[in-house]
Amino acid sequence: MSLRMALKRSLEDTEGSKKRSAYTPSLTGKKYDDGSSSAAATAPAPAAAATKKTSRRSPSKKSPPIVELVQIEKCIKNNMVSRIEKAGFVEMTQVLPSQFVDSLRSEAEEKLHNLNNHRQKRAADGFIKISNALQAIVSKDLADKVSLALMGSDKIHDSMKHVFGKGGESSSYEGYVVESLKLLATPPGSPPQLPHADDHCTSCLVGILHLKDDQLRTRIAKYNSKKDYPTGITSTCDSCQRDEQLPDEDYKRGVHLTTEKWYCGHCNKPARAYDFEKKLTSAFSELLENPDIADAHAGEIPKANDGILALPTMIHCGPGNPSSSTEHRIVLFFTVRPIYKNTKRLTAGVEKQHKYNEDLQIHAPCILYHQFQKTLRIYERAGCNLRNYSSFIVGANAADLTRLKTDLARARSTIASQEKKIEKLMLRLGEDESDASS
Repeated sequence: MSLRMALKRSLEDTEGSKKRSAYTPSLTGKKYDDGSSSAAATAPAPAAAATKKTSRRSPSKKSPPIVELVQIEKCIKNNMVSRIEKAGFVEMTQVLPSQFVDSLRSEAEEKLHNLNNHRQKRAADGFIKISNALQAIVSKDLADKVSLALMGSDKIHDSMKHVFGKGGESSSYEGYVVESLKLLATPPGSPPQLPHADDHCTSCLVGILHLKDDQLRTRIAKYNSKKDYPTGITSTCDSCQRDEQLPDEDYKRGVHLTTEKWYCGHCNKPARAYDFEKKLTSAFSELLENPDIADAHAGEIPKANDGILALPTMIHCGPGNPSSSTEHRIVLFFTVRPIYKNTKRLTAGVEKQHKYNEDLQIHAPCILYHQFQKTLRIYERAGCNLRNYSSFIVGANAADLTRLKTDLARARSTIASQEKKIEKLMLRLGEDESDASS
């Protein structure tokens, strides 16, 4: 199984679909109203005859929990491109021409209106649920214009060159491309996201641009630039000719894709075993220990057209949106991927270009999944099969629940078929009665 497929499997097997909301311990209040009232409990029961004549009583529905967000006073600021790798991000102000911001906001609001009025035929045309928010692809014409405008941003240009263009004239960095433009809308009553990183290594830079004034800021954790972020890629040392693990610092220069010479730095020492799971856990260990690690705001309170440009390894989370809010929080999400010159021809079937994948976030369930898979392999090499004991982790009744779900789906299909037959019979009876009366 490839690294990228394993990461994707972690999301599917452990966390399940991203469409499910994730409630975090950072909620201060979860108040529930089950829809019942004291008057209903004390009211006298109606007579049996009267009950038959009244319309069917709809069952009471539980109200959604009231979301009250924790007040965060801490704020991390950085306006200097030269400090992006130390702070993990840099603030941006008035990034796009104002008409593009208006167009993006109008498109988001129109899609929200269509979603609320059930006029949206296909999910690809509008918002779909992800995590604690709604996501929609920016329309092609607008996306092309916005991408071109982002390509002209001095802050983005300077940040990309600083992160990926080290090495001066010998650098293979040539430029960048803007990708993954998405509209993200967080409805009122949404809890914060699970803290996560967008990638396990520096594959790109990630941008968040506010489309309204004074919105809640992204929550971040203090960035540690000294950590060894695993790339999941090996490269051949030009000195000892061994395939060795590629450090993130060298990965950013694109040495695995270009003709630039690369040296592992320990040619006279034994080869180092590449343990991706261990490196992943070490780099993001806080995610297993502190659900509230994203305890600071990123930058100043934003106006529309302000935002941040961040390393994908920075731990952060969407701030949510309290129940008391009357508007959706709407932002533009995008990524900026480096392009290199002097690229070398790769072996057929070998994928060396690691690209950002929106489905592969690094969060606590992802790390646990990889540790579990690693332990399974260790025991398998020793002749033991831990999979027979996996029910202790995933639940002994998982298979029974799956079968029950299948049975329910079949029952629904059968009921629907029977209802159609009944409708046809009723129509025939009506036609026979009409013929008899005539």
